Amino acid sequence: MYTVSSRSTDWIEIFRTDKGVVYQCDATQRLILAFWDTYTALSARDFAQFRRMVETIDVRQMALSTDLAHDVEILTPPRSERCYVLTLCEVIHLRELLSGAQTMLELNSLLRECGCRLP
Repeated sequence: MYTVSSRSTDWIEIFRTDKGVVYQCDATQRLILAFWDTYTALSARDFAQFRRMVETIDVRQMALSTDLAHDVEILTPPRSERCYVLTLCEVIHLRELLSGAQTMLELNSLLRECGCRLP
């Protein structure tokens, strides 16, 4: 497990929303999730697994249920001590951030396969 206390100059921004940022650190081969003013370092595999965890949350059930148990969703990223307690809006914001970052990573991969040089 990697702990991250603040932003490093070695990080490359992958995707940003008004609620968070995903960075890539080539030095540690980790993706850094900056969400809620906290930083969580994840391997590419753990990032993909965490993104799937967030995608499987039933936001429709959260929105329609009057049961208090559906007011928040509690998630812990793989191999991390961090715990996210997310409201419906936060789940949607996190989904947007993780999906956007995944799309940008896939685009970078396609560009490299085509032989395009990236800055």
